[in-house]
Amino acid sequence: MSVVEQQGPMDELTFEQAYEQLEDVLSRLQLGNMSLDDSLAAFEEGMALAAHCQALLDAAELRVEQLERAAPESDDDDEPPF
Repeated sequence: MSVVEQQGPMDELTFEQAYEQLEDVLSRLQLGNMSLDDSLAAFEEGMALAAHCQALLDAAELRVEQLERAAPESDDDDEPPF
C-alpha cells in the first residue's frame, strides 16, 4: 500500500502533506534498493503527488492574482502590498 493510500485520497491532501510524501517517495527511489515493479509504482505515485502539488500551487497563484485585481489601486506602485 502506498503512502498516499494510507492517508486517504490524494485530493484531500494539503500542499504540505503532498510535498512531504513526494520527498519520501524521492528518498525511497534514490536509495535504489527497490525492485523494478516497486520502483515503477513509486515513480507513478511521485508523479501523481507532483501533479497534485502543482494543481494546488496553480490554484493559490490564481487566488493571489484575483486578490491583487480586487485590491484598490494605490498611487505608489513601487511599494509592496504588505
